[in-house]
Amino acid sequence: MDQSSNSATERTAMCGLAKASYDRCCAVPDFFPSFYQHFFTTRPDVRPLFAKTDFRRQHNLLRHALSLLLIYPNKPEAEGRSLLRRVAERHSRADLAIDPSLYEPFIDALMLTVKQHDPEFSPEIEAAWRATVQQGVEYMMSKY
Repeated sequence: MDQSSNSATERTAMCGLAKASYDRCCAVPDFFPSFYQHFFTTRPDVRPLFAKTDFRRQHNLLRHALSLLLIYPNKPEAEGRSLLRRVAERHSRADLAIDPSLYEPFIDALMLTVKQHDPEFSPEIEAAWRATVQQGVEYMMSKY
């Protein structure tokens, strides 16, 4: 097996681990509200951006965005970028540009929430989430 096949196999395995964890977390009704609670605790300065937010709708949007972030590394480049570019454009239209300084707090709040809600959470699952989501978030941030 050559280097690129190895890399693709590892990427697929990481995405699979993160996706299975995501599915378990989505089965817990307060997963998305918990995420925002952790995120706002970590970064209270962001809360005013959400002052007029309908959180039921926001939870659905986050569910969708996370599902795209988790599949992004395994999609053909053009297709994956197209999916996340649309999410980035929606953020821009809503005046919610993702400030690069929010990347780490977003991921950290997400990991706290996953740890809290995934009964199978482990260091391997955390590494899979971080590796998988990072690529998509970095791509989205590059669109602002």
